[in-house]
Amino acid sequence: MVEAKKNERANALKEVKRLCKKFGFTAGMLKVSLAEGRKKQ
Repeated sequence: MVEAKKNERANALKEVKRLCKKFGFTAGMLKVSLAEGRKKQ
């Protein structure tokens, strides 16, 4: 069960990295926008 969660998380991270490369985002830009989204809630 725990192993499946880890795999799921790793796959999601790989997908995010792939999309960032594709669209030219940087991890910093992503962090800022995610942090702003959290503040609004």
